[in-house]
Order: sequence, then structure tokens, then C-alpha cells
Amino acid sequence: MNRTSFRLMGILLGLFAGTVVAMVSVSIRRARRGNETATADLGTPMLPTDHASINDAQPAPPDPGRRRQLQELRDVSAGEPNWTRSFELTERSGRTLRSEDLLGEPYVVCFFFSTCPGTCTRQSGEMRLLQSKFKGKPIKLVSISVDPEIDTPEVLRAYADRFNAAPDQWLFLTGPLEDIIRIGTEMFFLPGVELRGHPDRFCLVNAKGELVGSYNWKDTEELEQLVAHIEELLGQ
Repeated sequence: MNRTSFRLMGILLGLFAGTVVAMVSVSIRRARRGNETATADLGTPMLPTDHASINDAQPAPPDPGRRRQLQELRDVSAGEPNWTRSFELTERSGRTLRSEDLLGEPYVVCFFFSTCPGTCTRQSGEMRLLQSKFKGKPIKLVSISVDPEIDTPEVLRAYADRFNAAPDQWLFLTGPLEDIIRIGTEMFFLPGVELRGHPDRFCLVNAKGELVGSYNWKDTEELEQLVAHIEELLGQ
């Protein structure tokens, strides 16, 4: 493994660790809010805040949508000759779709599978809300299956119909699993893309085909950031 690969691996591990830390932080904040509410309801005086410890802490600068981190990943991966930078997959219509075909408009991409017993249905519901919000706007939505043996174009058509997915705006893609894993890992820097496995994230790509944002769709604030960044790309 060369030096560039080591750097990419380090950044990807940092991206994964950042996700875990963010989830833990959200849980801690919620728990604290619950404890404070309970304490206030009981009439117990609140303990004074330790301003010194707060001031000593050095929080990481905000990076909505991980845009700075993704820029660094893009810059580092540029030196990796075998890195995946484009894709060619099969759309639910049966036609071949290349990433180059999406140039000229931003798009949001996620990974899913049609028989998912977990969060995929909720995730597709959030994509449907994005479709409604940006109906008629020059932006695409792209859902890529991580179970290509089951998710044939015919199955994807039936799944897309469940969510009233507009064929000209919301695309459903399938292809060889090895290619899909590399696409998820190397094009969208998503750890955990595997057979019937994927992170709960929406990735935002600009009209030049550059990944410019990654958002946990389960987090309301991050979803709001995604919408704001889409509107920014659309010049709204």
C-alpha cells in the first residue's frame, strides 16, 4: 500500500470516527437536556457551570456537510491512479447510466436495497420529500442498490413505484456488487457499503461531478443543511 493509500485510509477512518463521535455527542446532549428538565421540574437548584473547563475545551471548527473534509479526501485521492472516479450502472428502465450523464446538474445519492428490514424505507421516504421539495428543479436523486442479485431493473421499477419516483428525476441503479462497493467507498467516501449494508447518509454532488457534502439523514439539522446546500448549488 503506497503513501497516498495510507493517507486516504486515515482520512476515511477519521470520517467514520467522526460519525460515531457525532452520534454519541447527540445522545449526550439529549440526555443532558432530559436531566436538566427533570431537575428543574423537581425544583432542585442547578449546579454552576464550570466556565474554566468550557473555555479550555477546543471544539473542532464546524464543517456542515463535511465539505472541508471531503475536499481534502478529493485532493488526496487525486494522487491514487486506480481510484474509482466514475461509474456505469443499469437504471430501472434497463438503460445504461454513466456518471458522466449526470454532469450539468447536482444530484443527491444514497445506497439501499429493496428487501431492507431496517431504515431503507424511511430513507426512501426522505428522498421522496426531497423530490417533492425540488420538483421541476434541475437536480437529480440517485438510489443505488447494494443487493444487485435481488434488485433487478424489474424489482427496482416496482420499488420506485411505491414511492412515486419520477423517472426523469429520481433514478434507481444496480450493477455488479464489486463495482458498487468501490463506487460507495471511493467515489462517495462511505465506509460500510457492502452486500445488503450501507450507511444512513445522503451525498451531494455538484454539477461538475464533485462530491461536496455528506449528511446523516436521520439528523434533522443535517437534513436542513442538505436542503440549504442544494439551494446554494441551485442559486436559490
